Amino acid sequence: AGWQAAGAAARAAVDEVLDVLPGLPEPVVAAEVLAAASGLLLVGSSKPVRDLSLAGARPGVRVLANRGAAGIDGTVSTAIGAALADGRPAVALLGDLTFLHDANGLIIGPAEPRPDLVMVVVNNDGGAIFGLLEQGAAGYEQAFERVFGTPHGVDLQALCAATGTAYTLVGTREELRASLEPAVGLRVVEVLSDRRAAVDLDGVLKAAVTAALQP
Repeated sequence: AGWQAAGAAARAAVDEVLDVLPGLPEPVVAAEVLAAASGLLLVGSSKPVRDLSLAGARPGVRVLANRGAAGIDGTVSTAIGAALADGRPAVALLGDLTFLHDANGLIIGPAEPRPDLVMVVVNNDGGAIFGLLEQGAAGYEQAFERVFGTPHGVDLQALCAATGTAYTLVGTREELRASLEPAVGLRVVEVLSDRRAAVDLDGVLKAAVTAALQP
């Protein structure tokens, strides 16, 4: 009972912070994706799966994720295969590095089936999760970008165009919600994010939860 009460207090504290934030911070994107999911939701490793954990749970939504030391391997193909097997409109939430690591999964032969799948890609131009760990501290800034941040600068719209994949860029909650409406076919929805802002927000959320759990 004590753990459940603490969980409820933490959940309320997180919601209170996220509800008033402008734009599309990464935990908000995860919450919107979960709210729109009607059957199958595939989530990428690293930061997206952690952001989704802040969004709580929804009965009736089946959540799948790859695990392991190389959890980003083949995630685009996993999402496409899972959506085809499930047969219902599906949604996936991926980080940009996870998406790029298996971007060739978008190459589907003209005679092959295509899923009804919305693939939401949160693009913060690199590995945002590492900014939340000790190597993200200010003293390591010079080495951090090349070794952990790993910015790529890839134009996702051009990449999608090369494979004939429908693409949309969204910047507001309303645009994201509209893009998540069930539709026929495979499409990519890109949400631009800032890695430093994600680190700052993590600190705000931790402080809010700590305050909520004080006796």
